[in-house]
Amino acid sequence: MLLRRRFLQKMILSVSALCALSMGSGCEFLFGPALAVDLTLFGGKGKPQKRDFPIAVFEKLSDPSSEYISPDAVQLAEAMNLVPKLRRLMILNERHHALAPGESLSTADRVERTELRFDVLESVEEARLQIDFIIAEIEEEQAILNEAMRLFSSDRDARVNRANILAFRTNGALWAVAEALTIPSYKYPRYSIPSGAVGIVAGVVPSIFSIYATRSLNGGQYERHPYPNILSKIYDFPTIPRIEYPEIVWKYLNSCPHGQTRTRREIIKANWYADENIHIFKDGPSLEKLRKLTGNEPYTADMNLVSDKLIMSDQIKAVTLQMSRPLLEICMVARGRKKFVDQTGSVGSDPTE
Repeated sequence: MLLRRRFLQKMILSVSALCALSMGSGCEFLFGPALAVDLTLFGGKGKPQKRDFPIAVFEKLSDPSSEYISPDAVQLAEAMNLVPKLRRLMILNERHHALAPGESLSTADRVERTELRFDVLESVEEARLQIDFIIAEIEEEQAILNEAMRLFSSDRDARVNRANILAFRTNGALWAVAEALTIPSYKYPRYSIPSGAVGIVAGVVPSIFSIYATRSLNGGQYERHPYPNILSKIYDFPTIPRIEYPEIVWKYLNSCPHGQTRTRREIIKANWYADENIHIFKDGPSLEKLRKLTGNEPYTADMNLVSDKLIMSDQIKAVTLQMSRPLLEICMVARGRKKFVDQTGSVGSDPTE
């Protein structure tokens, strides 16, 4: 009976070792005495976890091929105080296109058209530089976060590898002792007692290393001094010039997309709260979590927090860059390649006539 039990134990260990090897470099967390598996790949009942795949936050985008300017572009033009200029410029463009061959606009119309076009394009360029201002800050913060993520990843890998090595070494050594005591047990039955005791230890010690490896999921934890980031103003925390949003960008984020009743900023925050990939909001937002997330007070950082900041800053970056689409449409109106329609449906009427 004792030999049969030992044989079954060795078979289990052999199968476990083969499973660990078959998983290759994906093995990260110890499971049992000799099997390393990535626990994040499985649910509670051994089934793959089902999580919502991230999708675009704003799906109604500008169409550069359409004849008329989009409602979002009109909204941005209103925020930039360009609506009267665009309407007047479109009228002048239509006059120019309606001329017969060899004819030209009057001197006054040509000068006005050139000045209006220059003014519109200058405003668009300023808006693009405001976008670059925010993107530059996000890029700098993400460079720091990516370096921190590499630090956490290296720390986690070192902890898990160390636990794996110690588990395999102790497991092999202890089972070797247990089997050595088992061999003469046919003649000296009293050796079966220390053999069983060592076998128990051989199972317990690797399990302890398994727990250590599992708790190393987020790597280490590091104390962080207050360092307000680009998320601060999104949550109405105090800001400094480095993370202040320029006027046009802030108006854009606080305006409602066409057909929506919530602002872009509110939609982004609601998306974060519902995103399963953002760990900090797993139990809902709180003032303490927001202070930690925005870096407005000292906090302890781990891999999950760094990952959350990367995801959120990436989405702020993406939404801010979406401004380039309506800005393109405004430029196309200035060059006569699109027609301007305001919120009331009025097409390029001249307010001076």
